[in-house]
Amino acid sequence: MNKYPPFILGRLMLENIAIIIAVIFCEIYLYLVIRALFSSRSQGHQFSHLKNLDSAIASYSKLIQKNPRDTKSYLARSSAYIQQERLTEALADCDMVTLLEPDNPYAFLNRGAIYGLHNEHEKCIDETTRCLELKPDTLDALINRAHTYARLGNIDAALSDFARIIELAPRNPEHYFERGNCFLNLHKYPEAIADYTHALKQRDKTWEYYYRWDCHQKRGIAHTKLGQLKQARVDFDLALKHCLFHEAIRLDPHDLDNYILRGTLYYCAEQYQNALLDFLKIQEHAALTPDQQVLLGFCYLKLGEVQQAKTIFRQAEEVNVYSAAINQNPGDPENYLGRGVLRFYLEEYQLAIEDLTHALKLGEQFAELLAARGSAYEKLGQYELAQQDLEMAISNTPDCPTAYFYLAWMLATCPEPQYRNGPRALELAQRNLELLPEINWNSLSVLAAAFAESGDFESAIKWITQAMKLAQNEDKTDCEKQLQCYERNQAYTDLDP
Repeated sequence: MNKYPPFILGRLMLENIAIIIAVIFCEIYLYLVIRALFSSRSQGHQFSHLKNLDSAIASYSKLIQKNPRDTKSYLARSSAYIQQERLTEALADCDMVTLLEPDNPYAFLNRGAIYGLHNEHEKCIDETTRCLELKPDTLDALINRAHTYARLGNIDAALSDFARIIELAPRNPEHYFERGNCFLNLHKYPEAIADYTHALKQRDKTWEYYYRWDCHQKRGIAHTKLGQLKQARVDFDLALKHCLFHEAIRLDPHDLDNYILRGTLYYCAEQYQNALLDFLKIQEHAALTPDQQVLLGFCYLKLGEVQQAKTIFRQAEEVNVYSAAINQNPGDPENYLGRGVLRFYLEEYQLAIEDLTHALKLGEQFAELLAARGSAYEKLGQYELAQQDLEMAISNTPDCPTAYFYLAWMLATCPEPQYRNGPRALELAQRNLELLPEINWNSLSVLAAAFAESGDFESAIKWITQAMKLAQNEDKTDCEKQLQCYERNQAYTDLDP
């Protein structure tokens, strides 16, 4: 006797039939999947994914032989050719797709990439624009066009594309990073900082591994431009922590590019001795470029080797370190700023003022520019102009310690008594100390001068003694001159040009 009632038996039979049908469909699906996996195009995609590009190209070519009108295989093969930098063959495949399908957007996308690799930027923009006309919001096309606009200096157009890119892919840190670079080039430093910060908040392990250090470095540069030296120092320290140069140099100590990049980063992080060692390592094997030579000079300057620094600066000036860049792009204020700073340290103060003024007119917003020009005016004895620049620098960028330092020094040590103001100098010197990432001999030296001008010689002696402990080489001599004055209960007067 059957132990199940009839309705249960019926349901069991239906369930068995359903299972049998499901199994049949699964077998069919599995067969189709296996067939797809072993088709030439799928094999080609697998080979491409595994970077076995020669095998991928062979698979796509087999499909094209079977069907000369197979546009998907032409496009896939062109992408593989692009990765191999076989750009002529890649372009021929794109042209074939356009011939077969005149409105295929991906042919224009790939062709734009090819022209970009050829540095034919206008053609790249034309092709990617055509792709976007046919298929709006194609992310790769927007990315290619945005980068190309940035290379051409059309930053506004690049920013427009990046804005749309970020709308389409709001969690990709690379897009914020690249837009931050555009803002940095436009001297829009707060906007650059915001984008770099947003990039660093995203969680993408691959991007973080390769680019986090660079994002910190760029954000540090933006902070420096705003005179926010404490924030900049934090970023530069993090850039050093996360950079790959230490490991790269360990693996290949003969690759000089890594020493250049690490040396520059050491300099930004104020690790001047380490920076000097990296630049000297480069110099052992190759001639430094004029730009690297200037940075080497600044390493010596920061380490108190003033005469050595000046010798290097003169050599850089003799080869017109900034002139070629100025001739090539006279509208870029950065080069005038760089040459102005170089001339300042060579004591060519009038020429420095002319360069710094020109940089200012071109839109340079470096927080220390007015402070540097004010100091140059002071060196020329033009104290009224010096004070105007320094007061304006403090007003414009109240977190920039450099302006406080120079104005405090002038009010404490000026040879013309009407410009001296001990209490104000002391206030400025203390504010300078608050804003610095760490105490240096210069900051204590100006504090001592301000105390002396205020009549507190005991404090002046205390702080100039501390400054001498931090000073190196020729800088100690300057401290000793101050100490001799304070021990005689005399304020220090800066009579040196």
